[in-house]
Amino acid sequence: MEFVDSYSPLSPDDLAEVEAKVGRPLPEEYKSFLLKYNGGRPMLDGVRHNGEHFDFIGHFYAIRGEMYYNDLVRQIGEHEGMIPKGYLPIGESPGGDVFCLSLKKPTEGAVFHWDHEEANYDGEPWEFNMTNLSPSLAAFLEGLCIGE
Repeated sequence: MEFVDSYSPLSPDDLAEVEAKVGRPLPEEYKSFLLKYNGGRPMLDGVRHNGEHFDFIGHFYAIRGEMYYNDLVRQIGEHEGMIPKGYLPIGESPGGDVFCLSLKKPTEGAVFHWDHEEANYDGEPWEFNMTNLSPSLAAFLEGLCIGE
């Protein structure tokens, strides 16, 4: 997997600081991803679902400081009350949809797509607009392809 526009390398202390800010541990697989890439844009950006083109991954959030738009902590805060509890926003499509990791059983670790056009902005967030794309972050990354 090749990424462009990744940010400064992180240390385990950086991750511990983020976990303290968000009030929970980050999934181990995701922490490994952040330590390796710290966000960025995958060269293969096409997302498929059920064998067909589904969306593009514009970029993964990074740990940069909350003044930056694509900072993980900032995006967690900005999506609070829009994305259902139990999902961690990790990146977005060029059109504003969000890719999330499930933090709850039985789908813990799975990558979901949150469709902003189908979101419930008038009440509690719902899962109606959430599509399960992959059982894990590693499988999701392996499944990325040339955008169509």
